[in-house]
Amino acid sequence: MIGIVILNYETWQESVRCIQSICDSCKKLLFRIYLVDNASKSDIPDEIKRYSEKLGDQFVFIRSESNNGYAAGNNLGIKRALEDNCHIFIIANNDIVFGEGSIEKMAVCLQEYPEVGIVGPKVMNDKNEVQNSRCSMKTGGREIFQIYTAAKLLCRKKWKEYFCLNQDVDTPSYVYHVSGCCFAMSERCARVITPFDEGTLLYNEEFMIGIRMEKSGFLTRYEPESVVLHHHEATTGKRPGFKYQCICQSEQYYGSKYLKLQRWQLWLLYHYRKVLYELRSIGNKNMRNYKKTFLKETRKTYLEAIQRRTG
Repeated sequence: MIGIVILNYETWQESVRCIQSICDSCKKLLFRIYLVDNASKSDIPDEIKRYSEKLGDQFVFIRSESNNGYAAGNNLGIKRALEDNCHIFIIANNDIVFGEGSIEKMAVCLQEYPEVGIVGPKVMNDKNEVQNSRCSMKTGGREIFQIYTAAKLLCRKKWKEYFCLNQDVDTPSYVYHVSGCCFAMSERCARVITPFDEGTLLYNEEFMIGIRMEKSGFLTRYEPESVVLHHHEATTGKRPGFKYQCICQSEQYYGSKYLKLQRWQLWLLYHYRKVLYELRSIGNKNMRNYKKTFLKETRKTYLEAIQRRTG
């Protein structure tokens, strides 16, 4: 049985659309949907209740008592799916729409390549363009500075190599990691690399999963015959201040715990994000209003990261 874990926070209509796409594209598959709600303040809508009644045992609703982020929410769904003896797991943001046969093709790939633990689909955006959803290498300290700061303007060759832009988007390939917005995972892999690290709220989860995959000996594969549509940033796009807070916090956590960055490197990244926030706040009212919270929360995370490197 295929366990499909969908993470929801407030954006119920996105979840409705995602669930409908699963029903439309998985008519011949044995699946069970695990809708995990990360403590939304709004009530579960009637559309979700109707799916629960219609799907019966194929639908499980899990409500977290608190919103602890991407990893924590998915861990709840994966744990329940493992208990239900699912043998393949689909991890998906609720802003994903599955194309015809997309889930089946990822499942087949896992069955045909036993050395593969994770499979990622071709991800399309709202403009029908291929979204960057795979990386060719580990995101180390050098990559953080070269790819995720303004230095990327001087490192275009490395940037293209990192995001596999020098490869054919329609050719299957082995990669270091795929996007956390949607991927398939084998049971054997799930039992080794989960639960996911819950140290971040949002962002950089793929980096940590990639490192766990490498250490455990599993491979990650990109399967372009599986196609999904990603309505990107359905939640965070409306809250840019909070989004940049999460980016900064995740970067500090990942850099200090996984990369063992030096204190000066953490300082440089932290202050770079602060300056970037200031610049982007000029034309964004939401970010200006959120500035006090951004500074408070990111400074706390930065000090924790420094302590982690000196403790």
